[in-house]
Amino acid sequence: MEHHTPVRDPITVLVVDNDERVRQGLRQRMERTTGIRVAGVASVQDDVPRLVRELAPDVVLLDLRGHNGAALSLCRQVSAHAPVLILSSYLTQEEWEEARAAGASDFHLKQIGFAGLVDKIRAVAAARRRA
Repeated sequence: MEHHTPVRDPITVLVVDNDERVRQGLRQRMERTTGIRVAGVASVQDDVPRLVRELAPDVVLLDLRGHNGAALSLCRQVSAHAPVLILSSYLTQEEWEEARAAGASDFHLKQIGFAGLVDKIRAVAAARRRA
Protein backbone atom coordinates (compact mmCIF):
# COMPACT_ATOMS: atom_id res chain seq x y z
CA MET A 1 0.00 0.00 0.00
CA GLU A 2 1.46 3.31 -1.07
CA HIS A 3 1.46 6.20 1.34
CA HIS A 4 0.89 9.60 -0.23
CA THR A 5 1.72 12.80 1.57
CA PRO A 6 -0.88 15.43 0.71
CA VAL A 7 0.51 18.23 -1.40
CA ARG A 8 0.06 21.56 0.33
CA ASP A 9 0.47 25.02 -0.97
CA PRO A 10 3.67 26.59 0.25
CA ILE A 11 3.44 28.67 3.42
CA THR A 12 3.68 32.32 2.42
CA VAL A 13 5.62 34.69 4.66
CA LEU A 14 5.81 38.48 4.78
CA VAL A 15 9.16 39.50 6.33
CA VAL A 16 9.05 42.84 8.19
CA ASP A 17 12.44 44.02 9.45
CA ASN A 18 14.12 47.43 9.26
CA ASP A 19 17.51 45.91 8.43
CA GLU A 20 17.80 45.39 4.67
CA ARG A 21 20.51 42.74 5.18
CA VAL A 22 18.23 40.75 7.49
CA ARG A 23 15.29 41.03 5.06
CA GLN A 24 17.33 39.89 2.08
CA GLY A 25 19.15 37.18 4.05
CA LEU A 26 15.85 35.72 5.26
CA ARG A 27 14.36 35.98 1.77
CA GLN A 28 17.29 34.09 0.23
CA ARG A 29 17.25 31.32 2.85
CA MET A 30 13.47 30.92 2.78
CA GLU A 31 13.41 30.74 -1.01
CA ARG A 32 15.72 27.71 -0.74
CA THR A 33 13.44 26.09 1.87
CA THR A 34 10.90 23.57 0.65
CA GLY A 35 7.33 24.53 1.43
CA ILE A 36 7.97 28.19 2.21
CA ARG A 37 7.59 31.14 -0.15
CA VAL A 38 8.37 34.78 0.65
CA ALA A 39 5.30 36.82 -0.28
CA GLY A 40 7.20 40.05 0.27
CA VAL A 41 9.60 42.03 2.45
CA ALA A 42 9.05 45.38 4.13
CA SER A 43 10.34 47.68 6.82
CA VAL A 44 8.25 48.79 9.79
CA GLN A 45 7.87 52.20 8.11
CA ASP A 46 6.22 50.67 5.02
CA ASP A 47 2.45 50.30 4.73
CA VAL A 48 2.50 46.81 6.24
CA PRO A 49 -1.29 46.59 6.86
CA ARG A 50 -1.89 47.25 3.15
CA LEU A 51 0.72 44.63 2.20
CA VAL A 52 -0.94 42.09 4.49
CA ARG A 53 -4.33 42.75 2.88
CA GLU A 54 -2.90 42.57 -0.65
CA LEU A 55 -0.51 39.64 -0.23
CA ALA A 56 -2.57 37.62 2.31
CA PRO A 57 0.48 35.88 3.80
CA ASP A 58 0.07 32.80 5.99
CA VAL A 59 2.54 34.29 8.50
CA VAL A 60 3.92 37.77 9.15
CA LEU A 61 7.47 37.63 10.51
CA LEU A 62 7.91 40.87 12.46
CA ASP A 63 11.11 42.16 14.06
CA LEU A 64 10.30 43.72 17.42
CA ARG A 65 13.56 45.52 18.23
CA GLY A 66 14.13 49.26 18.24
CA HIS A 67 10.88 50.52 16.76
CA ASN A 68 9.54 52.67 19.64
CA GLY A 69 6.28 50.76 19.81
CA ALA A 70 5.76 50.79 16.02
CA ALA A 71 6.14 47.02 15.81
CA LEU A 72 3.55 46.45 18.55
CA SER A 73 1.17 48.83 16.81
CA LEU A 74 1.70 46.91 13.55
CA CYS A 75 1.14 43.65 15.36
CA ARG A 76 -2.24 44.93 16.60
CA GLN A 77 -3.19 46.07 13.08
CA VAL A 78 -2.24 42.94 11.16
CA SER A 79 -2.85 40.08 13.62
CA ALA A 80 -6.55 40.07 12.74
CA HIS A 81 -5.58 39.27 9.13
CA ALA A 82 -2.56 36.98 9.56
CA PRO A 83 -0.73 35.35 12.45
CA VAL A 84 2.31 37.32 13.59
CA LEU A 85 5.55 35.60 14.54
CA ILE A 86 7.79 38.00 16.44
CA LEU A 87 11.47 37.84 15.52
CA SER A 88 13.90 39.36 17.98
CA SER A 89 17.51 39.11 19.06
CA TYR A 90 16.43 39.58 22.68
CA LEU A 91 13.00 39.48 24.27
CA THR A 92 12.10 40.10 27.90
CA GLN A 93 9.08 38.43 29.49
CA GLU A 94 7.37 41.84 29.61
CA GLU A 95 8.01 42.46 25.90
CA TRP A 96 6.60 39.04 25.01
CA GLU A 97 3.52 39.69 27.14
CA GLU A 98 3.02 43.05 25.37
CA ALA A 99 3.45 41.40 21.96
CA ARG A 100 1.05 38.59 22.86
CA ALA A 101 -1.49 41.17 24.08
CA ALA A 102 -1.03 42.93 20.71
CA GLY A 103 -1.97 39.69 18.92
CA ALA A 104 1.34 37.91 18.32
CA SER A 105 1.02 34.14 17.90
CA ASP A 106 4.57 33.21 18.91
CA PHE A 107 8.15 34.49 18.95
CA HIS A 108 11.55 33.31 17.76
CA LEU A 109 14.92 34.47 19.03
CA LYS A 110 17.34 35.12 16.16
CA GLN A 111 20.22 33.29 17.81
CA ILE A 112 18.27 30.00 17.86
CA GLY A 113 18.96 29.76 14.15
CA PHE A 114 17.20 29.36 10.84
CA ALA A 115 16.02 25.75 11.24
CA GLY A 116 14.22 26.72 14.46
CA LEU A 117 12.67 29.70 12.69
CA VAL A 118 11.33 27.46 9.90
CA ASP A 119 9.85 25.12 12.52
CA LYS A 120 8.09 28.07 14.19
CA ILE A 121 6.79 29.39 10.85
CA ARG A 122 5.36 25.95 10.05
CA ALA A 123 3.78 25.62 13.50
CA VAL A 124 2.16 29.07 13.36
CA ALA A 125 0.84 28.43 9.84
CA ALA A 126 -0.49 25.00 10.81
CA ALA A 127 -2.31 26.46 13.84
CA ARG A 128 -3.91 29.06 11.57
CA ARG A 129 -4.99 26.44 9.03
CA ARG A 130 -6.57 24.35 11.79
CA ALA A 131 -8.45 27.36 13.18
